[in-house]
Amino acid sequence: MAVRKRANSWQYDFKLQGHRRQRKAGFKTRAEAREAERRVREDLISGHKRIQFADAYEQYMSATTMKDRSRDSYGNLWPQIKPVLGHLFIEEVDTAAMDALKRALPSRLGPKSVNNRLALVRAILRFCWKRGLLAAVPYVPTERTPKKPPKWYSESERDRFLTGMFELQPEWYLFFYLSARLGLRVSEVYAIARSRFRDIPPQLVIDRGVQRGTKDRAAMLVSRKNNEAYALDVTEDILDAIRWHIRQGYAGPEFLFSKDGSFPRYIDSYKRPMVVVQRALGLRPLSHHALGRHSVASQAVTSGQSIKAVQAQLGHRSEQSTHVYAHLGSGAQLRLVESLQPAAAPHGTLRAPSKKKGT
Repeated sequence: MAVRKRANSWQYDFKLQGHRRQRKAGFKTRAEAREAERRVREDLISGHKRIQFADAYEQYMSATTMKDRSRDSYGNLWPQIKPVLGHLFIEEVDTAAMDALKRALPSRLGPKSVNNRLALVRAILRFCWKRGLLAAVPYVPTERTPKKPPKWYSESERDRFLTGMFELQPEWYLFFYLSARLGLRVSEVYAIARSRFRDIPPQLVIDRGVQRGTKDRAAMLVSRKNNEAYALDVTEDILDAIRWHIRQGYAGPEFLFSKDGSFPRYIDSYKRPMVVVQRALGLRPLSHHALGRHSVASQAVTSGQSIKAVQAQLGHRSEQSTHVYAHLGSGAQLRLVESLQPAAAPHGTLRAPSKKKGT
C-alpha cells in the first residue's frame, strides 16, 4: 500500500513507485495522504511539476536583488512561516492558508508585525505569478493597524532642539542640523562625505547610505534606497554649519561623521545625545525619522509648499510616499479659512433685516 502511517507519529505519508517517500507534509489523515498521492500521480502523468512554497521562497531569495539588511529580515521571518505554509504547493497557499498562518503566529505580535510576515508571503506569490507559475495572486488578509496621531516638530520646537544640541552635544549638532533642515535618513546622514558637496551651484549629492550591521557583519556603505541618487540644493547656513563642524575637528578626512572611515555596527550612536537634549529641554521624545523627514515635510506643506516640492526634497519615487510624511498643522487650515472669507459678510451690518407682517 502506498499510503501508510508514519512510525512513532500520528501522521501519514505515501510513496510512488520509482520515487522517494513523500513525508515532508505529515498529512493528518489517511484521506489527505491519498488525495496528495492522487495529485502527484496526475502531475507526473501530465509532466507538470508543482512547486512547494518552501522551494518558491528559495527561488525568490536567490533571484531577487535586495540589500543584505532586507535579506536578513526575510530570513528572520521565514522560520515562523515555513512550518505552516512551507509544505503546501503554491496553488494551495490561499486566503484560508494565510488565516491559518495568522492563528499560528505568537500572540505577542502586533498587527504591524503580522502584516510584515504576510507581506513576505505576498511577495513570494507575486514572484511566482510574474513567472507564470500561478494564475493569480490570492487575496492577502492583512490586519487592521490602529492609526496613530502624527508626531513632528514645529519650526519653533526644531529651533529649540537645535539650540540645545549646539550647547549640550556640539559634536552631534551638524548631524541633526542636516537631518532637521534637509529631511535625510539616518543612513544617508552617516554616509555624507566631503566629496558629495558641489560648490557651484551649492548642492549635496545623496547617493549612498550606511547599512546597519549585524553580529556577523559590520556596517558598510551601500547605494541609496531604491538605488537612486539625487542632488539637493543647499543654502549658505548649511554650508556654514559644515565649515564650523570641520573647524572644530569633528569631521574625518573623508566623511563628516567618521574620522577613520568606519561606522558603528548598529548606527545608533546618535540616539543617546538626541534623548539627552530632548529631556533637558522638555521636548517631546521623537525619533530621528520624526524630527527629520516627518518634520521637514510637515513644516513645508503647512507653510504652503507644494507636495511635488516636498517629494523632490525627500527623494521619493512616488507622491503617495510623500503623503505619508506630510502632516498639516493648524496654521495651514486657518489660512485656508481666511482665504475663503467673503469681502463683506451680510451679518457684518449691525442691523438685522426687519420681518414683514404676514410672512
